[in-house]
Amino acid sequence: AAAPNHQWLLDLPDEPIEAAGDQARLHQVLANLLANARSHTPPGTRVTTSVRQGSAEDPDRRDVVTIAVSDDGPGIPPDLQAHVFERFTRGDEARNRAAGSTGLGLSIVSAVTAAHHGRVGLRSRPGATSIFVELPSD
Repeated sequence: AAAPNHQWLLDLPDEPIEAAGDQARLHQVLANLLANARSHTPPGTRVTTSVRQGSAEDPDRRDVVTIAVSDDGPGIPPDLQAHVFERFTRGDEARNRAAGSTGLGLSIVSAVTAAHHGRVGLRSRPGATSIFVELPSD
């Protein structure tokens, strides 16, 4: 409802996957990832949320669950990629707190993920950005 001009898709496995964690905080992680995709991509962008057993680098690992939010938007500039999980980092310097961006969303994702003994990562180029969260499945 917040971004009807985006295409929102789910890529979920047939069988349930579980990861131990604080439900409210993990909901916050997913909400921040989706809000980030909505805020930093133009209308018409396809945003896919996926859940997989396995690591982003090693799909055969069974000890982690990976949640990813991927889009086909403009990508994150290479010089910004190393900093997106830091506090107060904003993709568009023209945005400010009055326009709705504090630069805290992805730093919160990183902090909550770390508190769950997981890790965050990112792959981005024009037309393909994926931010993923890996959580222990034990």
